[in-house]
Amino acid sequence: MKKCLIIVVFCLFAIQLFSVDSIAEVLKVKGEVVLSRNDNNYDVVQGDDFFNGDQVETKFDAFAAIQFVDESSLVKLFPNTILNINTKKKDNKIVKINILEVGKIWAKVKKGSGAFEIETPTSVASVKGTNFLISRTEGGITQLFTFDGSVQLTNKSDGLSTFVDAGMMCETTGTGDLAISKIDYDMIDKSVNDFIKEEVIPKKTKIKEEPKKSPKTQKQEDDSSSSSNVTPITHENQESETEIEFEQESSSDDSPLDIGAGLGSVSINDELYTQIRLMPEFTFGKFGAGLDIELLIDNEGGVREEDWDEWQDYMNKIYYLRYGQRGDKIYGRFGGFPSYTLGHGLIMNDYSNMLKYPEIKQLGLQIGGKIPFYGIEAELFSSDITENDILAGQLSFQPLQKTNIPFLKNIKLGLVGAVDMNQNDGLLDSDNDGYWDYFDDYPLDENFHDQVDYEKDELMNTYFDITGTQDTTAFNQWFAESETINGSRNEAIKDFDENDIGVWGLNYELPLLSTKLLSLAHYGELAEIRKNPDTEFFENSGFIFPGFYAEFLIFRANLEFRHFNEGFAPAYFNQLYDHQRATVDSANIVLKENTLTPENYPASSGWMGSVTSNILNIVELSIIYQDMYADSVNNKAISGTLFLKKSFIPKLNSAEITYSQNQFEWDNFAFKAPSAFIEGKVSYNLSANSVLIAAYQQRYLDLNGDGEIYGDGEIISTTNIGVEFKF
Repeated sequence: MKKCLIIVVFCLFAIQLFSVDSIAEVLKVKGEVVLSRNDNNYDVVQGDDFFNGDQVETKFDAFAAIQFVDESSLVKLFPNTILNINTKKKDNKIVKINILEVGKIWAKVKKGSGAFEIETPTSVASVKGTNFLISRTEGGITQLFTFDGSVQLTNKSDGLSTFVDAGMMCETTGTGDLAISKIDYDMIDKSVNDFIKEEVIPKKTKIKEEPKKSPKTQKQEDDSSSSSNVTPITHENQESETEIEFEQESSSDDSPLDIGAGLGSVSINDELYTQIRLMPEFTFGKFGAGLDIELLIDNEGGVREEDWDEWQDYMNKIYYLRYGQRGDKIYGRFGGFPSYTLGHGLIMNDYSNMLKYPEIKQLGLQIGGKIPFYGIEAELFSSDITENDILAGQLSFQPLQKTNIPFLKNIKLGLVGAVDMNQNDGLLDSDNDGYWDYFDDYPLDENFHDQVDYEKDELMNTYFDITGTQDTTAFNQWFAESETINGSRNEAIKDFDENDIGVWGLNYELPLLSTKLLSLAHYGELAEIRKNPDTEFFENSGFIFPGFYAEFLIFRANLEFRHFNEGFAPAYFNQLYDHQRATVDSANIVLKENTLTPENYPASSGWMGSVTSNILNIVELSIIYQDMYADSVNNKAISGTLFLKKSFIPKLNSAEITYSQNQFEWDNFAFKAPSAFIEGKVSYNLSANSVLIAAYQQRYLDLNGDGEIYGDGEIISTTNIGVEFKF
């Protein structure tokens, strides 16, 4: 409980630490404009306020205009643009740091105000009082048009910098030369110019009434002055008050194709291969696809044939296929699932079918959608459709949707279930010969699995010497029936019984408050682990009540009270499930189900809390802690993730690290434990189109049961280093 209170205090402190004041106001919206805040999306309307870390996206044929609160900077967004806005105070001025991921924006910045920056993935534009247009294409080109003043443009990769003065433009890919030339006005759409000149008035600005003028006087002013509050774009040899007409172009910066590639090496059966990985991703409307095509080249320049000789090999080249997103009327995904959660996480939370990816590729499937009747939503999931061992699903509805009962009309009831049809399949059969690696003397050779079979020819010669005959038929009969020989053979997968286990549950969710600034909901969930059909109902069960979930600016937090009966493990299907579902101890298979004993999981009650903070869209920190009241420590768990979303280190693209541990105690904490897991990933820009990727993962097994982790056999480490290319 004390630890959960610490989390709550941290959240309250952080809320005070970071300003909750708005940093910008929406002056005008045309078409579909979407605000992303705390992983939720909202439609943007005139008068909305923006806060640090907010992301604004203009859809096809949509425009938006925003003004920062100090009224020093006006920004206009054009169709198919994504902009992240951030500010900080320095010397009593507001410094604006905006990230243009893709698309086109225009900005007018007053002189003498705080610094103003527009950052693209490859370049940084620094402004001190000017009027300019900047665009970032999917092809990786940054284009800058300066109409007033001067803009400093800098490549992020090599640090090359130049000033682009009024009447000039600059193009760069983010590395090498910055190409400066006179502005080519034919490159600017008429629609862009029209929206730049269009007048926008802050909603909160009081407009003074002007004395009424005669129609003649009013008409003369209308004919001789511009109503725009921005400088019109003009050719260099024309007067500033002359408007330039541009022909409408039906061009778009959106690209449906994004190609990545990787280069490295891998050793298989003591043979070294050059590894080339192509990772193209396609997007078209709600459709998306990603491929992971691995080519292993031997020292003679040939492609490893074993990776291309069966139909399953071609299916394994699919990273994912998707249509829509969860919450759409119809949605689905096929392939890899880095994280998958059902309900409120008491049954399946953060499960991944990619724990051992890319060594083991599973083709998962998720399909779901909505029915326009009492808010019915349904979803089905398989971790691997080639096996269909781990299956899950959920069904929810709003029974009071058509009533006018306050709050309760929005309550959502749900049914959740997950099952592992054969936990033994958690063991590996690397060569697919029907023998798990642990029970295979040659785990990487599909032609042999027993030492005696490998030595058959030698045994036959010995048999002939002893019997003094060359009777091959008699030898084969003896070889097949000998108790001594059969006693030396390993057990095949088919010799083991299948062991299934299932978890089901009920849940509800009641929204209490939902605004763009703050969302608050109450929820509860009941779950039960069914080891076999003869198990008494609710024998291994647990529930969450009460539970609360909140989103506030850069914070997402939840706090819930939990009660577990003996033998119940929360989030049975978790991030490590594919690793924990089956292990081998002294030649015996140990299932995760076998750990669900009263000694390991006694009846307990307590709190679980989590806080995730997206700080200025630079760093995301997530902390989860569970503290249950019981004599055993097995139901205590902690995990944390630190993700660097934006780096100030030159050429460092991203970095993240995650650590989690179940069944631990503060007074006797061991970083390496059977239920612990750590992984990290760093990406470093080598050039505009190539990224060095380094990934490390470490898991632990207590093979001898002494409660300590040491030695190579109990520490499982995986390191991958390679280069990815973008085209």
